[in-house]
Amino acid sequence: MIWAVELGNTRTKVSFVKAEDANAVETQFFAPDDFSWLDAIDPNAPIRVANTARRNLPPALLGHQVTLDAPWPFTLACAPTIGVDRCLAALGARQLHPKGPLAVISCGTCLTGTLLDGNNFLKGGPISPGWSMRLKAMAHFAPALPALEPVKRPFYPSGSVSTAEGMHEGAYAGMQAEIDHWIAGWQQEFAGIAVFITGGDGPAFAKPYESGIFAASNLEALGLLAQYLYETHP
Repeated sequence: MIWAVELGNTRTKVSFVKAEDANAVETQFFAPDDFSWLDAIDPNAPIRVANTARRNLPPALLGHQVTLDAPWPFTLACAPTIGVDRCLAALGARQLHPKGPLAVISCGTCLTGTLLDGNNFLKGGPISPGWSMRLKAMAHFAPALPALEPVKRPFYPSGSVSTAEGMHEGAYAGMQAEIDHWIAGWQQEFAGIAVFITGGDGPAFAKPYESGIFAASNLEALGLLAQYLYETHP
């Protein structure tokens, strides 16, 4: 069992993961710079940290970060600057899909797509603005537009009544169309590929009813456990 800590751009995710039952993940969420959870965790259990946001760590977490220099059970076949969070999500998906090609779509601060092929070569993939970022960018660069929070609104060919509806429609439907395009490309290139959709906004975009597409909420935590087991029990 380990404590899997994900220091993201908008929140901290602390999960307790049991090796004997990797699907039984207990997770709590905290504000980005809130480390109060450290006082409540079992100090005898290993800690693995994915410091995606590159935060300044308290002394208790120093030396527990997982980096690209750590041992990984795949071959890095993409830019060496790829985020460790993307590596961990792909590794977590591999625990759920042990063989064959897979891709992970993470709907977080940014929208990312990460490919792990059937030979366990990690090949990276596209990065674009996330759901909230799209709305914030419109309000920032076009001052006449309002600042809005994400609202799920599909594309309506008949048009939008208000500016807010149009922005919600463009942000959501545009991101959904982008995801659909990525999936179609992977499916054409890699027969039988499994696609996992994760991240804080993942539930709004997941399509679990489609064959080979799965919603998954704890891929990074599963990846942290898998990397720990691979490093300590090679």
